[in-house]
Amino acid sequence: MKSNTFNYSLLAVGIAAVMGISGGANAATPNTTGGVSAGAAAINNVATANYSVAGIAQPNVTSNIVTVNVSETANFALTSTVDDGSIGDDIAINQTATPGGTTTFTHNLTNTGNVTDTYTINTTGNDSALVTANPDYALGTAPVTFTIVQADGTPLTSTQVAALNGQAQTGTLTNGGTIRLQPGTRANLSYEATTPDARNGNDKGVGTLTATSTFFTANLPANATLVNENQTIVRLPTFKIVKTATSTVDLTVANPQINYSIVVTNATTDYSAAATDIVIRDVLPAGLSLPNGAASDVTVTGAGTATISTVGTRQAINVAVANLAVGASRTITFTVNVDRDQYTAANSSVTNNAEVYDKFVGPVSPLIAAPVLGTDYDIFDSTDGTIGVTRIPDDAGEGNGAGIDTAGVTNFTRRAVIVSNPTTREIAPASGTDGQVTQKTTIINSGQDAEGTNTNPLTFTIADGGNNAAVRPVTDPISVTYTPPNGGAPVTITLQPTVAGGNTYTLNSTTLPTAQFPNGIAPGGTLAINYNVSSGNVTTPATAADAAAVGSTETTIVTLTPAGVGAPAATSVTDTTNVRGLSLVKSQSLDTACEATVAASTFVQTVLNATPDQCVIYRIQATNTSSAALGFNLTGVTISDLLSNFSAGADLVANSPATSATTSSTAGTASTSATAVLGSNYTIVPGGVGTLTFKIKIKNAR
Repeated sequence: MKSNTFNYSLLAVGIAAVMGISGGANAATPNTTGGVSAGAAAINNVATANYSVAGIAQPNVTSNIVTVNVSETANFALTSTVDDGSIGDDIAINQTATPGGTTTFTHNLTNTGNVTDTYTINTTGNDSALVTANPDYALGTAPVTFTIVQADGTPLTSTQVAALNGQAQTGTLTNGGTIRLQPGTRANLSYEATTPDARNGNDKGVGTLTATSTFFTANLPANATLVNENQTIVRLPTFKIVKTATSTVDLTVANPQINYSIVVTNATTDYSAAATDIVIRDVLPAGLSLPNGAASDVTVTGAGTATISTVGTRQAINVAVANLAVGASRTITFTVNVDRDQYTAANSSVTNNAEVYDKFVGPVSPLIAAPVLGTDYDIFDSTDGTIGVTRIPDDAGEGNGAGIDTAGVTNFTRRAVIVSNPTTREIAPASGTDGQVTQKTTIINSGQDAEGTNTNPLTFTIADGGNNAAVRPVTDPISVTYTPPNGGAPVTITLQPTVAGGNTYTLNSTTLPTAQFPNGIAPGGTLAINYNVSSGNVTTPATAADAAAVGSTETTIVTLTPAGVGAPAATSVTDTTNVRGLSLVKSQSLDTACEATVAASTFVQTVLNATPDQCVIYRIQATNTSSAALGFNLTGVTISDLLSNFSAGADLVANSPATSATTSSTAGTASTSATAVLGSNYTIVPGGVGTLTFKIKIKNAR
């Protein structure tokens, strides 16, 4: 941006001399010490007479000489009368100009001497010999209109009018024309400087108006010309367009929409001007439309009138704004529907630009589909930085200045991928390797783009819930099973964790082999994550201290995190692993006669009161706590009751040990060893029960 600091000459000159020539100058005011005197010839006057006496001519008689010395003093001032903050000096600065328009400059030329003088008036285009400014363009020459009045601005007296002696009181001077002024009068001068059509905002124009005294030219030519400097600055609206849009729209929803906001500001700069009768336009991209296709769909904050037109097959929103002062803004908001069929490409997006049209003179008429520069508009600003006729300096344009514009960009999410279908499994207290259970959680691609590619990578983690230290997910290579859409044959592969022994797995074009996954997980496809859960001490599962408690529970959280453009939010599922196994319950019933069987309902786990020679029947039940749907068989089950538990006070009744089992389970074999009563080799199905019963008789004289 060019500096607008200038050095200005002192333009009002007064030259004074008494019977000779001398000079002096000060700024824009008459010189009161004199002017320039031409040393006019003195007026010497003598009288003569002739006469006769008695008819006889007498000698002529001459009087004495009388002398009148004449001092013809010229002086004049040329001042600018433009209100630029300092009226009556020799300069008019920063006067508003419009490309192709004119700027009016006014001046006073005053004859402050005592002789009538004639002045040559010139307008110049930045005469470098007279001014010190550094303009962008010259103002050029122009005719000058004038009106002659008294020095104080009042009309001429009748005497002064009569003394004009052919000089018009008002009129127009061509460049280089002359005007004659009597002492004590002035000419009000005015001319219009034209700004070329091609000039831009903040461009500076400089020109001069000069007055050259004929009297000075004859007597002191070096000081004969006074100069007033005139400056213009092209002032134009500086539009800043900020358009915002819903950043991401999911095209998988029933009615996808985008919310838009357009804020147009007439930015404040040194060269800004109010914008009048402008039109703000938004031509909606293909595939976007107003819900009702009407102006009622558009809200304008501040004065402005919205109308809807058509540009080809696209809807256009036009908002006419009568006045936008420097620093003022208009906000336009609306919502559009999105035609999903227009955006079928993966990771597609739409950029919506806003435009402002303005004319230098007059209003922008209702815009046609393709407005014409110079006819429909003179200024065209757009959030599309590749076009536009903003007519403002580069440092205020798209890069970093006051007029920076931003478009509304929306990324379409055609992606809808989640992890779903949590599972519940049952595990024995000590699984070892062979007894581990497999959880199966499913990634479902219900969107319109392929997932698990380099463009749309997926990451999932398998995290221990931390509720049960004896149950944990196995962080090793896992298997995943891909089921293509439309009944394709399932494919199972092994997937390595991203870090050895870790719990994070990545799905992309590298980890999913191209042969089985030519385009990742296709829309409509599913990928089952198959991972194992172990319990107890896997290496030595018989170590009871490391076994999980029957009835305890552990959770595993599987979290899927999509990445790439338009990535959906992360989703999680919680898989549950319940510890199931053998529960053992011992109950007893009193057989007072020691010779009968007893009903099942009489077995209790509470205290019995018995007397010698009475019998007690023990029942020991082993239950498989796993469920029919998820459980497992208990095999090789042996129930043991040590003789030492009762031998001090009772004797085992011979042949009383017996075994039984519920349906589908296999009862064990009853026997008695030297140390225990046994029920050996039961197989108990999920929910099944294996029973061992035997009878003891209370001793006498213990």
